[in-house]
Amino acid sequence: MRARTILFFAFLFAVMPAWLSAEKMTGNWRLTGYTKYRDAVFVDRDRISQPSHDLTAAWIKIAPSGKSRHLRFVAEYMKSVQKWNPQFKSVEILCEINCSRDFIRFKEFVYLDKDRNVLHKAHETGTQWFLINPGSTWHFVKKESCAIQ
Repeated sequence: MRARTILFFAFLFAVMPAWLSAEKMTGNWRLTGYTKYRDAVFVDRDRISQPSHDLTAAWIKIAPSGKSRHLRFVAEYMKSVQKWNPQFKSVEILCEINCSRDFIRFKEFVYLDKDRNVLHKAHETGTQWFLINPGSTWHFVKKESCAIQ
């Protein structure tokens, strides 16, 4: 019993930094999980639509943790387009999800600072579909997005 209690608190302390660094929740953002880099992933339940029978469009937000590898990739990309700002806080992504076939693609990226000012927008054309693997970050995004249909 004591070992379980110690393990529980060790687990709690391991995930607490990611939970505390995640952006504050509002009524429309629903936390769906964390990436392997401990970045918080949210779905905006107010911005989910169904443009066609098998297609769901949803806005997600990734709020990178301080030590995230994803944050380094974002910084490199933002520097390459001369838009890097150390106040970068999150990226919102317009996703299209084929709910019945378990595929996702990314259509638009909006990079925001800590005050939610837009730093940069990027639109993707001719985007490819990616398979959503069970238990992955995108599986939980799909589950939240497709449940509203």
